[in-house]
Amino acid sequence: MMLILIAALILQIAVLLISPLFKYQWPFSLYYKYVFLPLFQDNDRFRWKFYLVPLFYSSIYLGVVHLAIKNVIPQLSPGLNFFDYWFFIPFFIVLTPATGILAAIIGPETTKSCKRRNIDKFRYDNLLFYPNINCRTCQLPKPARSKHCNVCNQCVLAVDHHCIWINNCVGLGNYLYFYLFLVLNSLSMSYAFIRSMSIVGLKPNIKYPRSILAFNLLTGCFALICIVFTYLQLCMVREGMTTNEKDKWFTIHEYMREKRLVKSSSGKWYYDLTDRLDLPTDQHEFFSTNPYDGRLYRLQSYTLIEDAERINNIYDEGSFMANLRTLCLT
Repeated sequence: MMLILIAALILQIAVLLISPLFKYQWPFSLYYKYVFLPLFQDNDRFRWKFYLVPLFYSSIYLGVVHLAIKNVIPQLSPGLNFFDYWFFIPFFIVLTPATGILAAIIGPETTKSCKRRNIDKFRYDNLLFYPNINCRTCQLPKPARSKHCNVCNQCVLAVDHHCIWINNCVGLGNYLYFYLFLVLNSLSMSYAFIRSMSIVGLKPNIKYPRSILAFNLLTGCFALICIVFTYLQLCMVREGMTTNEKDKWFTIHEYMREKRLVKSSSGKWYYDLTDRLDLPTDQHEFFSTNPYDGRLYRLQSYTLIEDAERINNIYDEGSFMANLRTLCLT
């Protein structure tokens, strides 16, 4: 009976996921209209869906902790010491979910509710972010490094991304809790995996129960996933950018690689729309890198940018710790 229910669930999920490919054919059209669109496209319907991933994470974490306390620790107790029992195990079990809860319930600062000094915390670079612009959705002025979140329905200051694992935007005001959450997840899973494997490895002749194997597989896989994601996040901190800005920088560098990125004599940035780049300069047409500016420009004097060293990221403070302090201390 259980296998039949699991098979039926897998079939339903498969039909749901392929419904966009056959959205005009019955019964896929019903799945696409009444299930796929509300769940994956419409942020205003079925708001409960945003809590599914945090609940999934919580269930996995509680499952690992329950497995550790009920089966793993009693089996490995001869190899555990004072520091394991009274420092590492309680430290990770308590603080890892605590930082996750803080990251989930403490919202980042937004243009609707923020400290006055943080509105102007970052300068406009006139390349990625421009002054005197109102958000098209909430109609409020857009500070530098901000972005409108369609899930939260507000502009978030120094936004990184909307994290589905905590159902909250990561931005100015909760970076510290989010990074602690990532680091503690990586450390706790790594500690559990390495400590368990080291004890099992010291006594290979002992036949341990399957719960130990399950525990090692879970903690090992999640340790790898958490370490990779944490590393990628901290790499962006080192480069002085956010996930939101990384996408913008990719576009700018694509313009440069296509030999379309130019800088005018007045210091403003544009990209060349002309297909034939060998035409005389006075016949070229340009758009500003400001996505809110739809005007067409003809430039009399400009410089083609072909070297990334000539593009300055003013939000990079020069070191990992300096960039981290800028984001975490508000």
